[in-house]
Amino acid sequence: MDQERLYLDFNATSPLSQSVSGWLKSGEVLFANPSSQHSAGKSTRKIINESRTQIRELFQKSEKDFQLFFHSGATEAMVTFAYSFSEWARLTGKDLLVCYSKLDHPAVTALSERYFGPQVKFLELHMTQDLEYDHDQNLKSIQDKKDNNPDLIILYHHLWVHNETGIVSALEDLKNLKQIPDLYIHVDAVQAPGKIVNWKSLDVADIFTFSAHKFGALKGIGFSFLNKSIPFSPLISGGAQQSGLRSGTENPQGVKSIALAFKDLESINVQKTITQRENLESFIQEELTGKGEIISKRGRLRSSNTIYFYLNNLSSDIALALFDLNGLMISAGSACSSGAAKSSSLLLHMGLTQVAKNGLRLSFGFDLSEAELSLIKQKFHSILAKVK
Repeated sequence: MDQERLYLDFNATSPLSQSVSGWLKSGEVLFANPSSQHSAGKSTRKIINESRTQIRELFQKSEKDFQLFFHSGATEAMVTFAYSFSEWARLTGKDLLVCYSKLDHPAVTALSERYFGPQVKFLELHMTQDLEYDHDQNLKSIQDKKDNNPDLIILYHHLWVHNETGIVSALEDLKNLKQIPDLYIHVDAVQAPGKIVNWKSLDVADIFTFSAHKFGALKGIGFSFLNKSIPFSPLISGGAQQSGLRSGTENPQGVKSIALAFKDLESINVQKTITQRENLESFIQEELTGKGEIISKRGRLRSSNTIYFYLNNLSSDIALALFDLNGLMISAGSACSSGAAKSSSLLLHMGLTQVAKNGLRLSFGFDLSEAELSLIKQKFHSILAKVK
């Protein structure tokens, strides 16, 4: 087996950033409970408070307008806000409409399979064949629902950067939706940090959610900004930590890792990464001639590090093994816990039924060197030479 291996699955989990890795190697352990009143607990609380301030300043979200709370990651956040909005509707005797796309992360699409009460309904948003939101049609559909039920509360999920394709759906395109009363936008910002030029500009929407392991921090922690004007019912209650927004002993190690990883991200040259992606993409497109196609090129706006493609005659499970054996660790477009290839909802949506089980995603880091870029090309050429 080739021992010179390259990890190209950053969209699933990125390696720890340099600052996070260095801090962990230092042996500093924030073990004390930040709710404790002794000096060790107060030291831990100080670290959390300093990290909170850094995160707020980075995104320019003041305490006056937005609440900030930490959770285990985006999956928990999606359920939390669906629950909170459903409680708001139930307690006020109103109905809730949850808007989502079938191309969203499974944490969002699975919401429609849960029962939040008879007051909660779901609307599937329309996407074009080029994987863009059809904002005109979606606006009309939502407005019709609102016209028929003026008291309707609306929770609109928006995927900012698609995790498989890297296609970006700009936040400014959502402005027309805000003309509908009682409509609140929740942005899945998980894949944005360090991968798009304007990743620090959190505009238009009311809620923004992040997962730390996507940008170089520890697993098992994430955070959300929540507009203070929105009533909130916590999914996890008990000890009233984080002002009751999310009970449970706080994770100071995880919180500090977020602050450290963001510090590293601020030095990333996103435009340079985009140029590298375009370079690699041109090479891969040539290699795929007669053997497959790059899907992600259809997007008007793209993240800096993602290339989504398929091979005509090789399912993803077999292709992943081939790439891995030859030193490139990439990901399938649609994963399955059993390890078997599963049809991609994205490819099915595009009408590519014959290759729906063949989707593959290559996602590299924020600071890819020229030597690594050259090695990827070399290995990719060798792998594709084995594919008929």
